[in-house]
Amino acid sequence: MARVAIVTDSNAYLSPRLAQSLNVNVLPHTIYLPQGAFKEGVDLTPADYTRLLKEAKGDFLPRAAGPSVENFVDLYGRLLKQTDQILSLHISSHLSDTVQNARMARRMYLGRCTIEVLDSFATTVGLGYLVQTAAVAAAAGHNLEDCIRLVRGLMPHIYLFFLVKHLPYLEREGRISPAQAFLGSMLNIMPLLQIEDGEIIPLEKVRTAQQGVDKLFDYVSEFGRLQKAAVLQNGFVKEQQALLERLELAYPGHPFTLLSCNPSLAVHLGPDAIGVVVLEAVS
Repeated sequence: MARVAIVTDSNAYLSPRLAQSLNVNVLPHTIYLPQGAFKEGVDLTPADYTRLLKEAKGDFLPRAAGPSVENFVDLYGRLLKQTDQILSLHISSHLSDTVQNARMARRMYLGRCTIEVLDSFATTVGLGYLVQTAAVAAAAGHNLEDCIRLVRGLMPHIYLFFLVKHLPYLEREGRISPAQAFLGSMLNIMPLLQIEDGEIIPLEKVRTAQQGVDKLFDYVSEFGRLQKAAVLQNGFVKEQQALLERLELAYPGHPFTLLSCNPSLAVHLGPDAIGVVVLEAVS
């Protein structure tokens, strides 16, 4: 029997080279900007997104759409020629319609192929950690049930914390009220957020970026051991370096990946955000 095929979406933030080496099939999100619609990871990089957003006029708020049902039907059909087991692992259903579309497409292949669609309840690098784990297990010859068990075992150990500056994005998402967004903007208040059970949850508020960095460090330093960790940022270059230096001192010898927020996350957080994604070490 052929090995399990792994499917994910571009929110997982896997480079084309890494995805190819892991034999992961990646479907892109579509990002809508004033200049047009772009495919994340295909014709839109994080740097492109930031540049196009700065060039846009007015108060336009970009949005994203997950891969369509048709995209999944086409990919599953092609994979069906190679295997009868597919694990489709995607961005939190609270942030995108991707999981819903994948499950609708799966119905087309009932009885012909075992397709399991998993909601990661995570986003960006956190989703990427899960996808890489599944891909490595599949390459080692583990069956679909084993791959799912490994992923589910890691999901409770992924944590995502963010500091954001622009409140209209959170208002659009329904995370804060219009009044809170207005007052927060007037008073230069920045919320700290956690992605918990796949949803964006406000934690507390700070007045300065330095206070935000202090809080992000405090959140991460509560973990005794880290398996993997990454710092994500857009527009917080100085704070990013300060946070990275503190984390490296707290966890000597532990590598921290440094990345820009990918577009399919930035449409939820806004153009200025900094955060940490942690995969807690599982004993």
